[in-house]
Amino acid sequence: MALAAYVLTLGLLFAFSLRQAVLAQTLRVVRSRAAVSRARPPSSQLPTVTIQLPIYNECYVARRVIDAVAAIDYPRERLSVQVLDDSTDLTTSIIASAVASHHAGGLDITHVRRANRDGFKAGALSEGLRLGTGELVAILDADFVPAPDVLTALVPPFEDPGVAAVQARWSYLNEAESTLTRIQAFMLDLHFRLEQPARYAAGLFLNFNGTAGVWRRSAIEDAGGWSARTVTEDIDLSYRAQLRGWRLVYLSDYVVPGELPGDMTGLRSQQERWIKGGAQNARLHLITILRSRMSRSIRGHAAQHLVSGSTYVVILAMLILSVPLAATKNTAITFDYQDLGLPFVLATAALGWTFYVARAPRQSRNFAQFVALLAGFMIFTMGLSVHNGIAAITGWFGRSGGEFVRTPKAGSTPWRHSAYAGRRIDRQVLFELGMIIWLTFGLAVAVVRREPALVPLQLVGLAGTAWVVALSLWHPLRARVAAGAPAAGRTAHDSSVSHPTEEFTL
Repeated sequence: MALAAYVLTLGLLFAFSLRQAVLAQTLRVVRSRAAVSRARPPSSQLPTVTIQLPIYNECYVARRVIDAVAAIDYPRERLSVQVLDDSTDLTTSIIASAVASHHAGGLDITHVRRANRDGFKAGALSEGLRLGTGELVAILDADFVPAPDVLTALVPPFEDPGVAAVQARWSYLNEAESTLTRIQAFMLDLHFRLEQPARYAAGLFLNFNGTAGVWRRSAIEDAGGWSARTVTEDIDLSYRAQLRGWRLVYLSDYVVPGELPGDMTGLRSQQERWIKGGAQNARLHLITILRSRMSRSIRGHAAQHLVSGSTYVVILAMLILSVPLAATKNTAITFDYQDLGLPFVLATAALGWTFYVARAPRQSRNFAQFVALLAGFMIFTMGLSVHNGIAAITGWFGRSGGEFVRTPKAGSTPWRHSAYAGRRIDRQVLFELGMIIWLTFGLAVAVVRREPALVPLQLVGLAGTAWVVALSLWHPLRARVAAGAPAAGRTAHDSSVSHPTEEFTL
């Protein structure tokens, strides 16, 4: 039974990597095509646009995004801005000051406050949609900094009446901050530099990424509006709209920069939301997709997208199963299953090539850096398997919806000095410590029994889990030390912002 389950995990990983390789080949074929035209229509033909800024306790970046939006080059008579503020701290006064300043300067900008956080981000967007009048709705999270030409780039595709939304590619304001942010950028590039452009080129389903994009108001309404039944409302709306015949456009040649989590606590909360939400959307839409009359290619890639986060469950199962298999080889199991590791090797090679294709425009001059990042990604992914595997299981079998735990950003403030810096240790570290003990036991069994077949897998899993645990302990400690530092070591915001009470746990 254990051997069959192990072989199944290898097969699933191989199938996933093969699908990714297909997308990589698709991207190679279309990469030479001309970029999407951004010719601007005459002002009299420009649609009205409402820009929505959903913000919750983001005192370090709220003013920055409002100022950036105020500088957008678009006819003022056709532009309105809504700051959808659910904050409970100093952020509200910062927003009020910024809104008053830009309103006095002639910008149609409003500060929208709700009595509660019902529906979290989806609820805020719904409230804004009820109050707004724009034909198009642009959405920007607090940590993104759009350029003045963002609407010039994102609005023209809406001349096609079948387009529901236009998504820009993300770039990263703080990629070079640390090894952690570099690894995150590497992980995200697989989606933004390969999956999205390849799917768009092949006419497959896309997903809105929650920010740095524009929706057609009538498409949102036709698809049923924003819903808080998952913690990734962006994927949910994207699939509902496409199932009703709408199309999404992806602009790979236009970027909007945003901020990556600087600490492990923030990354854990972000990953938990993304992975759990992906599984929740798979629960909602997978059967509908598979039963639809769309082409086999569209159904297959849409299904893979919906379950992609659940590959962490497969990795987790593979690591857990490696120990009993090492202990029972040539005893209860007489079959030499060492050769069955070939699918894992092939999957790793296929995924490495896929990343190379995705990163080719960035890595052409530094192959050594690419190899280092790929190795770091592989190890770190193994380390996240416990945390993200649990998140996926919760999404599949837990309650619908759930709290939208935002990932706060620090802006120009060092993350450890931020009032939002996580100072508590995630309780899931206990499970990760258990995995370290389990894999260490597996290595001991391999040494005693002289059975090295699964040692490489266990070493990578052990190194990755130890890496994740070390950062999950070290970063809260640094935040607690910084919180006790003299006031001169912190910003003025920190003395006025109460420490958040939520603990980033499932």
